[in-house]
Amino acid sequence: MPKRYYLYRLMLSFASGVSLASAFAPANEPIYALAGLLIIFYLVGITQKVKDAFLWGLAFGFGWFVVGVNWVYFSMYHYGYMPLEWTYVTTCVFALGLGLFPAAAFAIATRLTENTALRMAFTIPGAFTLSEWVRSWFLTGFPWLNPAYAVIDWPIAGIAPILGSFGVLLAFSWIVGLLAAFWALRGQWIYMGACAIMAFSLLFLGMVGERVPWSEPAGTLKVRLIQPNLEPRLLQQSMSERFDEVYFYLDNISVEKPDVDLVILPESVYPISVQRMPEEMRRLSDWVKKEKKGLLFNAFWEPEAGDFRNAAIYLSPSGELSVYEKRHLVPFGEFVPWGFHWFVESMRIPMSDLTPGADTQPLLKLAGHSTSVNLCYENLFGDEWRDAWREGSPELLVNLSNLKWFGPNKAASQHLQISRMRAKEVARPLLNVTNSGLTASVDARGQVLEALPSDESALRDVVVVTEKGDRTPYVRLGDWPALLWAFAMFVVGAALSVFLKRRQNV
Repeated sequence: MPKRYYLYRLMLSFASGVSLASAFAPANEPIYALAGLLIIFYLVGITQKVKDAFLWGLAFGFGWFVVGVNWVYFSMYHYGYMPLEWTYVTTCVFALGLGLFPAAAFAIATRLTENTALRMAFTIPGAFTLSEWVRSWFLTGFPWLNPAYAVIDWPIAGIAPILGSFGVLLAFSWIVGLLAAFWALRGQWIYMGACAIMAFSLLFLGMVGERVPWSEPAGTLKVRLIQPNLEPRLLQQSMSERFDEVYFYLDNISVEKPDVDLVILPESVYPISVQRMPEEMRRLSDWVKKEKKGLLFNAFWEPEAGDFRNAAIYLSPSGELSVYEKRHLVPFGEFVPWGFHWFVESMRIPMSDLTPGADTQPLLKLAGHSTSVNLCYENLFGDEWRDAWREGSPELLVNLSNLKWFGPNKAASQHLQISRMRAKEVARPLLNVTNSGLTASVDARGQVLEALPSDESALRDVVVVTEKGDRTPYVRLGDWPALLWAFAMFVVGAALSVFLKRRQNV
């Protein structure tokens, strides 16, 4: 390949990754996801050398992640005090590392499937989906920017209650691959027709999934969502100042007397364990008993001295305490991988080596409604939300988070997209309660009903329609049907390519 065309394809691959990144919130332009994946799938499909396909994939992945998750630099620079130039280097290295996943998928697809149309229509979508699944668990997982989240408002997202986010990703990737193959097969009308029929069938499956009533109303819950917009730098402020700052919102409720059953505070309101703030806990217990309202907030739980767990704490109107312990911790932020203590110490992150909670924990009974609660990063793992059904049938999901560490708006709006997918997968409403935004009420179909603006101190009283009903197919079976489907596509594409090659040689 001439050098100028080589560089052109490399830059085009990078641009396609940037296009995909631009599809996510806050832009919310799913057409960019379609364009970005269509370009890279076609480009890899017509590439014959495995090393070239790997490079196109690496450039694509670098563009995708360096633009999509560049907010990681913010915490390193503003709160970790890392020199600015090193935050850029670290962010680029991080993006390159994530880019290895699509690069490997495209290289393997190129190596095993020689036929261009089959590679585009079957092998690449299957390999890409499987690589995204590997990214979701490798080294504890970082499934941020799954392309499925970018198309949450398109009909194809109706597959979520059936096959989950990876099913949505596979269906969307398959449609893109079929479009690329449609173009590559121009003039071969029978095969082009087959591609069109399969693409429309996938869209139809999404529309059917969208129209099925996966759950039904169970009751209503009146909730006050509080977004205090607390500054992370002040985690080390005087505890008495922090207590008074938080209690200010509760005191307002005592004065206003709003008609709510439950008050929810976000993650990081109390940067201390409840065992170390007995006076404040008595104050809160007296408040819930007096006001006859439940209170859900975040603090650390310390069952034994020095054994810290990030936890959601619920005080019922009678003062009874219930606890959920965070189970999926953030590497470097909440636990320190072996050999990296020096890095965390240089970042000066408080409470950075925590103990994870048990995989299965009882549901919290919030104002009489069975509720599955998790914390911040855990929202990325749809398969873990499913574990709540081992303990019963939750009527509501709640995620408490603090994304102010990562700057204004971008990370928070992407996190809300993820929350919408989680609600859609399990057909339950979800309350996304954050320190600085975007605090929101999401219904069981993944639609945002009410939301607070980002980076503002605000509150909102919402009426949540809780849901009940049978488990969705996704809750019953998890990600395995989508992954087996992706693997089958990968195998079919590779096998048919070998068959066609042998047939031509006969």
